[in-house]
Amino acid sequence: MPKSIKINLTLNFDFLFIGLVSSEPIYRVGWLLNEKINLQLTEAKPLRLLHPKTKLEQEFSLFNYIDESSATYELVQNKGINGVLIEEQKNIDYFLKITDFNANSGELLSKIKELKNINLAIKIQPGSLKSKNRLVFFEETD
Repeated sequence: MPKSIKINLTLNFDFLFIGLVSSEPIYRVGWLLNEKINLQLTEAKPLRLLHPKTKLEQEFSLFNYIDESSATYELVQNKGINGVLIEEQKNIDYFLKITDFNANSGELLSKIKELKNINLAIKIQPGSLKSKNRLVFFEETD
């Protein structure tokens, strides 16, 4: 009888998570954020996930940037190929996930809300989401 190994992972949801509503395509939202908050978001490999219920491979556009203070910015599409990334937030078009963020989150959110092409920007508590495990992105290595 083969032995089984059980691995317990502790996931960290200590990051700033902002939901964005906009009719603009992701590259345009990335450009707007670059201009307003001095980022350099660039297109990355799409985020590919397997949907837990339907078993379909899903794909979501992703833009990212790491600044000089090591804060990581990831702009990800919520509505992608074969479904939605965060099902309980279906009305959100994009998410901005920021890890190791040391600045004032309220000030950042205010700047984003000033963008005329962003209809809504809200701070979301990632740990409270039912599908929070889908927010842990790992960089693919070739």
